[in-house]
Amino acid sequence: MKIKNIEYENFRNFKDHGIIKCSTDGKVTIIYGKNGDGKTTLHQLFQWIIYGQVRFNKTTTNHLYNLAYESELSYGQVFSVMGRMDFEHAGSEYSLTRTYTYKKGIDDSEKIGENLSLQKMDDDYNWKRVEKPEETIEKMLPSGLSEYFFFDGESMIADLRVKGRDSAGKLRKALYSMFDLDVIESAINHIGRTDLKTTVLGKLYLGKSTYGSGGEVSVVKTNIETAQNTIAQKTEQIEKYNAEKADKKNIIQTISEQIGSTKSKADYENQRNNLKRQRDVFLENVESAQYQFGDTIMAMFPQLLISKAVNDAKHKLNLQVNNSHLPSGLNKRLISYLLKINTKTCICGRELCDDEREHIKKYLDMMPPKSYSSMYQEFTKTAMRWGNGYDKQAVEAIIKRVLINQNSAIECEKKIKELDDAEKNSKDIEDLVVERQKAEDRIVELDKDINALTIQNDKYKLYLKKQMKDYDKLTEANELGKIATEKIEIMENVLDYFVEKLEKESEEYSKKLQINIQSLLDDMLTSRRTVSVSQEFAVRVTDSYNDESKSEGQFAVVSFAYIGGILKMLKDDNNFQRKEYPLVLDGPFSKLDPDQRQNVVNMLPTFAPQVIVFSKDDLHDVISNDNIGRVWTIVSNDEKNIAQVEEGKLWK
Repeated sequence: MKIKNIEYENFRNFKDHGIIKCSTDGKVTIIYGKNGDGKTTLHQLFQWIIYGQVRFNKTTTNHLYNLAYESELSYGQVFSVMGRMDFEHAGSEYSLTRTYTYKKGIDDSEKIGENLSLQKMDDDYNWKRVEKPEETIEKMLPSGLSEYFFFDGESMIADLRVKGRDSAGKLRKALYSMFDLDVIESAINHIGRTDLKTTVLGKLYLGKSTYGSGGEVSVVKTNIETAQNTIAQKTEQIEKYNAEKADKKNIIQTISEQIGSTKSKADYENQRNNLKRQRDVFLENVESAQYQFGDTIMAMFPQLLISKAVNDAKHKLNLQVNNSHLPSGLNKRLISYLLKINTKTCICGRELCDDEREHIKKYLDMMPPKSYSSMYQEFTKTAMRWGNGYDKQAVEAIIKRVLINQNSAIECEKKIKELDDAEKNSKDIEDLVVERQKAEDRIVELDKDINALTIQNDKYKLYLKKQMKDYDKLTEANELGKIATEKIEIMENVLDYFVEKLEKESEEYSKKLQINIQSLLDDMLTSRRTVSVSQEFAVRVTDSYNDESKSEGQFAVVSFAYIGGILKMLKDDNNFQRKEYPLVLDGPFSKLDPDQRQNVVNMLPTFAPQVIVFSKDDLHDVISNDNIGRVWTIVSNDEKNIAQVEEGKLWK
């Protein structure tokens, strides 16, 4: 699968219609956005379009539609949320559209409908509707691996760390589907066992009664069916209890994480008071700077008043200097020297006669105490200070101080609001403890019920085994019964073949995956780690002391390596060359140190035929220009409730 376009309309903070075009030529598509702008929302959009599921953050509203848009509507008005994805898969063009329809209510809007449409382009370039779109999409991109293909680096350090073996079943199912092992497994389940009446073997086995005689066979057959039904019912109930138990364990884990990160009321109050004190200090600094600004301007008031007059005088004096007929450099001292009686010769060498002396004497009358030129120079020095009217640097420094403190005060106000919102949305620690205790108590009850049902099942299994033994004795004497037994043996041989094939191929794929993950880890981690992958595709990463890694950064790298290993296996295997999977990463580098980050970045283009990255940090310094394709930027309003995506790197 290669994603060509993503369209949206009215999805969370993306109010208006928009489209994001992605690179499909192997280059990385980058979507920039600051914290709160909507990177995670767009990441959720991808998953919502494909699977119809959105995992909301604890701190965000769970409304799928844009609240600002909803507020503009009248009561009872119908509106919708739309997402569309155009993509290529296995050489064909597809368009997937998901729409939710809502009706405006008094307090909240009610979802009144939803629609999912998958279209495929035929050879004549016409769009044809695909039946059973959910099943088709699940086959293309298994939901069990969605957390890896749509990697959330901020909130997910992978199931490999948090859930451990509990996640193996989900991952196994997804990988079985990806490697087509689910077909073999389905054949195995279809053939089944003789003690299950709905399977092929079960039906053949119970069919032996046709060749038996007498009411005794019928009675035993009835006993077998009764035991089978009872075991099936109790097994189903055990599975339900185990599912509920797993759910309660997840709740306990989530609550424990919340307790670890949840602030008490006192903590909230202390933090709020600290922020208020900081805000007040910034506001006081603003007020002080404003007073200083006033004082500074008042001190400069005379200059401001006379600055025009000074500049006018300077201009006129300049004109006077320029318009005077005095030769340049002529001064009173020189003229007095030339007019002395004993001076017979001018400085130019010519003889000074009476007529020349009279001419020079005229210049004496034009001279001030000093020359206009020198007087002008001295005056301009003073005029520089008074003519400007004010000290520009001093004024600008005060204004800058005001702005810095104002912005800091505004930032404190925003943090106070965020703190208040967090407190409203958070439960008190005591409530969380009570909720966790309820979940733990329920697990104890479930364990008791599961144990009781298991004991009962074991009794019925023993009873079933005895009845089947009697059944075999009653039917094997008949010649036709022997034929039925031979059919069963043939199907059991077929079953053995499929079981052996599944075991062999799952072992083969798990070893390939292990090799790929190990190779990627060796390239991305700065410390040596050993990878082991079971046939159930459970992954374990240990150090030289056989201890599993605890570092968040290391587990993040392991997660990269895990999905990278899968994608590499699909890419290298001839059986899967037509299967292509995108890699959509939200904040993937936050948990990585600089060396790990660069190593992962270098490997990204090799992971998948298409990589889409959401980032708040500039990636142009770590990803080469040759590997960067289309670049987009999320542009959001101040309230962060309305955003749009525009092409280009619009911020730094």
